[in-house]
Amino acid sequence: MRTFPHPPVYEVPAGLRAAGSVQVPPSKSIAHRALILGALASGDTLVHPLPEGEDVEATLACLLALGVAVAREGDAVRVTGGQGRLSATAADLDCRSSGTTLRLLAAVCGASMGRFRLDGSEQLRRRPLGPVADALAAMGAKVRFPAEEGCPPLEIEGARWRGGDIAVDSVASSQFLSGLLLASPLAGGPVRLQARNLVSSSYVRMTARLMARFGAVVEASGPAAWAVRPGGYTGTDVAVEPDASAAAFLFSAAAVTGGRVQVRGIARSMLQGDAALAGFLEAMGVGTAETPDGLTVAGFPASGLSADVRDCPDLVPPLVAVALFAPSPTTLEGVAHLRFKESDRLAVLAEAVSAVGGTMTVEGDRLAVTPAAAYRPARLDPRGDHRMAMAFAVMGLRIPGTVILDPGCVAKSFPGFFETLESLLEK
Repeated sequence: MRTFPHPPVYEVPAGLRAAGSVQVPPSKSIAHRALILGALASGDTLVHPLPEGEDVEATLACLLALGVAVAREGDAVRVTGGQGRLSATAADLDCRSSGTTLRLLAAVCGASMGRFRLDGSEQLRRRPLGPVADALAAMGAKVRFPAEEGCPPLEIEGARWRGGDIAVDSVASSQFLSGLLLASPLAGGPVRLQARNLVSSSYVRMTARLMARFGAVVEASGPAAWAVRPGGYTGTDVAVEPDASAAAFLFSAAAVTGGRVQVRGIARSMLQGDAALAGFLEAMGVGTAETPDGLTVAGFPASGLSADVRDCPDLVPPLVAVALFAPSPTTLEGVAHLRFKESDRLAVLAEAVSAVGGTMTVEGDRLAVTPAAAYRPARLDPRGDHRMAMAFAVMGLRIPGTVILDPGCVAKSFPGFFETLESLLEK
């Protein structure tokens, strides 16, 4: 097994089978939300175990800049909440490359008295924010983009919400709606939220269910509508689930190599919508089995897949990797918003598939993958996108000579990904 930190390039071990039982990091999606909820709650919140990725570290650093009391306790973090208020009335927040940090905290700052500036890496500065800025302005906050309109950096002069109706266009990200939901219990009266063009709705349901654990009253009032009562939050203990999005790449490695991989702690009943991968792989003829210890995936795909992935976009990269080695074509609907991730994932995936000799076409909100009889080695550039690098690693398990540039970008969510993947490989 190689020793990391990551080298400048990574050659994927090919010709081996993925088999064994492993753990993945805790869910960064849950951790982001739990930390922010704890910061807004009355009393203490213990979040455990905490992911080690760069994104969650960005959220922790921003909370500290906002005057939130945060203390590490082993693999846990204790957050002492401000009873619905941020201690800092002025702060510069470096969200690094974390779009989740940026979008969730932009809404929280917009509902708080004070002046805040949010910025981050060059990659983050390409992430759109216009819809959430429009929603905050409608609630009385003042939002300004000093560089490019609709993109970071942004400056917010927050305001206490009285309550009322909020409409937000969520075609680029469900995080716009999730951030507004997190801030809504702090308002003086009921808040009713309506999302237009909602994608990734499973993440919004996750947000609402976590809010309920902190005592908020939040109810779905329609397919993309939510009603939130005022009342704030109460601190609690949050046990963070294993990251289903990270596990998806290891399950896909089993399907690509015909192996058998168990990821401990993964279950179909998890808060995370990306636990849906098991169902997609089953539809391709891959075997799955769930026990109290975790979920197991085994065997090659028997067919391609036709599915709508609008609610779980992070599953598209591993599904494309598996689709390359299925015996028939795959079509995935509801993919247009993947253009607004850490990279334009549709373009980066299509470029990589073409480089290895495959065919992936994108038309509007749909992509299609046609498997090739044989593939060729290539040097693949993930464009700084952690999920692209992990997808390329899964592809490379069956394509000798595949090289990944900038493998260190996986540190955003799964710093030990390559080590974990290699620990599963056997002849």
